[in-house]
Amino acid sequence: MHSRILRVGLVLATIGLSPVPATEDGAQDGQVGQSFRVPYRLTETNHHIVRCRINGRGPFNLVVDTGAPALFLSEEAAEAAGLEPDEEHYFTRVDRIEFEGGAVLESVQSRVEDLFQLVGMNALGLPGVRIDGMLGFNVLSRFRIELDPTDDRMTWTRLDFEPEDMPDPGRRRANAPAEVQAMSLLGGVAKLAAVFVGKQPEDTLIPRGFLGLELSESEGVVTVSGVLPGSPAEGVGIVAGDRLVRLLGRDIDSIDDARVAVSRIEPGDRVSLRIRPKGGAEGDVETEIRELTLTAGKGL
Repeated sequence: MHSRILRVGLVLATIGLSPVPATEDGAQDGQVGQSFRVPYRLTETNHHIVRCRINGRGPFNLVVDTGAPALFLSEEAAEAAGLEPDEEHYFTRVDRIEFEGGAVLESVQSRVEDLFQLVGMNALGLPGVRIDGMLGFNVLSRFRIELDPTDDRMTWTRLDFEPEDMPDPGRRRANAPAEVQAMSLLGGVAKLAAVFVGKQPEDTLIPRGFLGLELSESEGVVTVSGVLPGSPAEGVGIVAGDRLVRLLGRDIDSIDDARVAVSRIEPGDRVSLRIRPKGGAEGDVETEIRELTLTAGKGL
């Protein structure tokens, strides 16, 4: 049996970020074992960037950096997220991170600092988009991450693992490691270089349209496996178990068909769908196919 599943909240570049309700035991515990399809951007400098909201604000662009020991945020991003670093502590606590694709983390240790790597790349405009920070070990170690360079999404599976916080050496600025302080000086050099070589323009980002569907595929049948609360799909009565038959005038026999059909949907677009209700079989005249039209919401 050939079976594919498109889980999570980001569907075919049309979901974007939507609020994920916390469970009684916390969002992290409630997501253990779940897999998320997390869109990423491969920059011209070969950095993998994912997007998220921090404490309900954003979006922010963060580099996936397996060599970083923790979550790092630029001072500008921290201010935009409403974080107030404590001068008596080296690290700052982030209450909640919501990643595009549906993964959520709570109470994450972070370091607010303008790292020289970020300052330099942003000054020269090398990545094509502003980078707001780095995702390091204390975030990435909570997931089993699958990266296929031919796919525009990573698969993150939440592990039953919580890394310990790093020891806090004290005052935010005075106790920074000497090598970090010295390396940070290079950021100023990069800014000076930008004056002479010019800054590359950032790419224009077009917000994705938001439908709110999760799809699964088995033997040429594409089924709704989940509907996000408050989404346009929920608003027109689509439920898990419904079969997606046609989308934007295109017959849907695979997730790839659906991906192509919605690849250019923008917020506010009217999207036509043909749905066979849950339990309805092919050729069952008593089960009427529903013709629906919904308005795409705004994702990221």
